[in-house]
Amino acid sequence: MNTVHLNQGESSYQTTLKLILDQKEELEKQLKDKEKIVIKINFVSAQRELATTPIETVKAFIDSIRNFYRGKIIIAEEATVGNAHDGFKQFGFEKLVSGYDSVETFDSQDDEIEEINVKIGADLLTIPISKIYLDSPFTVSITRAKTHDTVVATLSIKNLLVGAINKNRFLIHQGKKIHQILAQMTNFIYPDFSIVDGVVGMEGNGPVNGSPIKSNWVLSSFDPLAADSLASYLMGFDVNDIGYLNLIGKMGKGKIYPKDQIEIMGPNPEHLVTLYQPHRTFSSQRQWR
Repeated sequence: MNTVHLNQGESSYQTTLKLILDQKEELEKQLKDKEKIVIKINFVSAQRELATTPIETVKAFIDSIRNFYRGKIIIAEEATVGNAHDGFKQFGFEKLVSGYDSVETFDSQDDEIEEINVKIGADLLTIPISKIYLDSPFTVSITRAKTHDTVVATLSIKNLLVGAINKNRFLIHQGKKIHQILAQMTNFIYPDFSIVDGVVGMEGNGPVNGSPIKSNWVLSSFDPLAADSLASYLMGFDVNDIGYLNLIGKMGKGKIYPKDQIEIMGPNPEHLVTLYQPHRTFSSQRQWR
């Protein structure tokens, strides 16, 4: 389960499709008894396409599992900037789901909430979580590779953790403590499968106002930590600078590339590294310890 599948290509759809078909046997096994799955996409901004999950990546995943999975698929998100309903329409997700049976979009802002308590040192932080993610039998986190203004890079794990917070997402932005908060949240919620799309990523002042960068890869794994750590490597970052990934690793929730031995199915990652320009606050972000 610590295997990461990596594929190179200039098309999000074709690159993802091959990647997921290579994992068909394990996905079929994992989804066999699931009545529904939740695909968590990323709308940091429902107004800027580069800040969102590429729709072709989502379509490729759905197409690749439709031969063996007939349960309900829910594409869920709550926009941080703007409205998810507008984002679903503007970026083509409403049209996408109309072409399938039992596939729908869902604005998790409209969901019931369940509070979780995260202990950070002597403090207890109560966080409202949308129940769709807590109750999901199988959650797929699909996101674009992007730089971040607080934690260096935002990838599949953070996409789910922060996106699951109902309305008050700025609650966790407490300086360096954000890394501890994210790590502790994984005791309640965590992706079952991750896809990170770096065909066109975001560099610079992400996660909203950065610039496009072509790095031409997509990766996926049942080990989200392995996926995200490899993605950060492919973006040119030292995983030691990304606090929450290191803390999650110390909790034993997965493997970290290149510290741990991870089987990579696909091209040599050394040949796919593209140096993403970090956020302007990168120097201070590295001081997370």
